[in-house]
Amino acid sequence: MTYQPKVVRCRLKMGGKSIEEIRARYTGQGMTYRDFEDIQRANEQFDGLVVLLSLWDWDNYESYHLHNWEPTDDERMMKAIYYSEQVHPYTIYKNDFERFRLDWKAGNYEPPGVLNFDPADVEEIEVICEEVKRQEAPPPSSPPRHSRGKKKRKGRKKK
Repeated sequence: MTYQPKVVRCRLKMGGKSIEEIRARYTGQGMTYRDFEDIQRANEQFDGLVVLLSLWDWDNYESYHLHNWEPTDDERMMKAIYYSEQVHPYTIYKNDFERFRLDWKAGNYEPPGVLNFDPADVEEIEVICEEVKRQEAPPPSSPPRHSRGKKKRKGRKKK
């Protein structure tokens, strides 16, 4: 069995943060005032959405990772992710919402990474599935039976 993260239905609580609060959270990351504005815009779009988030062993469960959302929330997710993209160092959609929107609608958008959410911004509603860690197969109860004897070949004689 392979690893399966814990998946939780959650409500995002991200709105209402001032630029000063956002700046304090991201101190030392080389962001500009415009980056803080984009984070604030993304937060406002995410705020109140009910989404599926996953928790992973590999990061010690320190943040929630976006797993999925309801199709009815697709427009808000598109805008929230666009504003989040503006802050990413490797975005290909810098200040180009129309191209982003067209790629999103055509199903051609490829995110540069996984969106993470701080536990302080998440209200858990319901656990969808529990974490499952890889389990090693138990040793067999008895050794397998193999034929170790030589088989005689019929119809062939040694010269």
